[in-house]
Amino acid sequence: MHMDNKFSLKFSQEEGILLLTSARLLDKLVAGVTIHARERDELIRDIIDKLSTAISPELASMSDELANAIVESVLGCDEQDDLDFYMQEAECECESEPEFVEAKTDGSSFNYPIYSIELTLPVLQKAAHDNHSVCIQYYSFARESVDSLTLNPLRVSLDDEVWKMAAYCHELDQALIFRVDRIKEVGETARKFEAPLDIKSAASNTFAVYR
Repeated sequence: MHMDNKFSLKFSQEEGILLLTSARLLDKLVAGVTIHARERDELIRDIIDKLSTAISPELASMSDELANAIVESVLGCDEQDDLDFYMQEAECECESEPEFVEAKTDGSSFNYPIYSIELTLPVLQKAAHDNHSVCIQYYSFARESVDSLTLNPLRVSLDDEVWKMAAYCHELDQALIFRVDRIKEVGETARKFEAPLDIKSAASNTFAVYR
């Protein structure tokens, strides 16, 4: 049966992020393990590039993080890493029950937890400026849960059209990167902190991403 080399396909933003995530998973999990792998790997990455340009940059970035979280979940971790997931209860009054918020992009809707940053972003920017700790409810892709965390916001910046925050996490005793649109709730505290200048001015890629 003869098949054309090319064909056109229309899909929604929701379908696009699912297809892109699937392609990224294929690249991460099976790339390089079969005969003629090089040609196949190049084909998969070409598909990833095409899908990445077909959806919004924010969703493309989310797809990459989702694929990483799925790979980490499938491959598992040792007992100590598992224990690290059980963090102390944050010192604030926040709800911790998971909730998926419907977000709309380009007219299509999907149930990935993307929260509005209209109210949370100004609070985080002020806290980073005034060196005040905050307590947040943050969605974790890796555990599919909303975690209660106490943070010292170090810097809030726009990175590839996505607002991100570098912050010291009290529960993990580590400076990490958090996406502002994953923050369900934020509460201000009166607790002041001092941020070392070398950490506050460090490049974002020097910090690990909170999963």
